[in-house]
Amino acid sequence: GKRLLATYWADQKNGRTMSVNLNLLLINIGNTRTQVGTFRDDKIHNPESICHSAPERDLEHLLSESFAEVSNKANVMVLISSVNSRAKQNVTQLLRRIEAGPVVVMEEDLSVPVGRQLDPETIVGTDRLLNAAAAFGHLSQACVVVDAGTAITVDYVDGQGTFHGGAIGPGAKTMLQSMHQHAEQLPDVEFKKPDEPIGHNTAQAMLSAVFYGIRGMVRELVEQYAEHAGAYPVVVATGGDADVLFKDYELVEHIVPELTMLGMVQAIKTQMKSDD
Repeated sequence: GKRLLATYWADQKNGRTMSVNLNLLLINIGNTRTQVGTFRDDKIHNPESICHSAPERDLEHLLSESFAEVSNKANVMVLISSVNSRAKQNVTQLLRRIEAGPVVVMEEDLSVPVGRQLDPETIVGTDRLLNAAAAFGHLSQACVVVDAGTAITVDYVDGQGTFHGGAIGPGAKTMLQSMHQHAEQLPDVEFKKPDEPIGHNTAQAMLSAVFYGIRGMVRELVEQYAEHAGAYPVVVATGGDADVLFKDYELVEHIVPELTMLGMVQAIKTQMKSDD
């Protein structure tokens, strides 16, 4: 944890520049999937996602292969962001098995470098904070970050880089599953873009409501945030369903699948600069 982090900082300072030496295994544990990638040569490489329901050997193989990409270099660190405690425990056990480390957990061992204007005692998902930090770090202006996964979050970051929170709703697959489970005549439908806005069969009608409903929710929230802030923010999207939902959608200016990982890298870099 923090002791390993301190040792890593010391090793970095005794070595060469951070941009050369920073070698990371990045693990972003979501509600239903784990995303794994590496950071080396100042770039994120090969981000891949795997469902929590997949066989454990598949996750172990992905972790092992990814760690091998950076383990032949000095000063390797494993960074974990998690919103799923059970999946995090499983990942941690697998990391011990493949002898990867040191392991640093975001918000436990290393704070996310983003200001926060929230109600007291509020607990926010680490991924939301990391997404906000990465988006503002790149844009340096007010923005809205949409994370489209099991849940959809639509968060506002002001022009000073302060995270204000936002809105949380059910994701596309969650909506479809809920309809199937709670309405006897509604089928189990896989999420995709509907063929056209008007559904001429039950499955297409469900897809149309989910697809355009989510787009409409995001647009309304962005407009409300803009009215509150007095300026229209840049909209950035991430998450497993972001491409299907927002590709070629004029409201969303950037789709960044590895946004959470970029936030993890930014946290490390910010800490390194503050310790210089």
